[in-house]
Amino acid sequence: MYAIGGNESAARAAGIDVDKVIWGSFVISGLLAGLAGILMTGRLDSAVTTQGQNIIFSAFAAAVIGGVSLGGGRGTITGVLSGVLLIGVINNLLTLADVSSFYVQATTGAIIILSAILSTLANKRSSLAKTRT
Repeated sequence: MYAIGGNESAARAAGIDVDKVIWGSFVISGLLAGLAGILMTGRLDSAVTTQGQNIIFSAFAAAVIGGVSLGGGRGTITGVLSGVLLIGVINNLLTLADVSSFYVQATTGAIIILSAILSTLANKRSSLAKTRT
């Protein structure tokens, strides 16, 4: 998946069955999302169609904070797990402080924007350093 995210045509040239990997990742992702839905429904004893509507926002924020590149091809599992931990702690602290859910989402959005800016600046610096050598 790193190879495909970094450069799909290079991955094809290296002999990786790109379509198979992409399909497999979507299938695994769908199965895990279904399992998460079942677990959430069991935990809450109810099923609502809008139940996990904002979870994608937190997942995206955790991935960006964890160092996953928005351009693809970069990121680690430990980085994402640390991002999940950080977002979870921030959301819990804001909830315990009785902050409105609007401001919790606004804070998460600000964190995403800040992380994306920092990631872009870091990528520019690393590409400048590579061109100088």
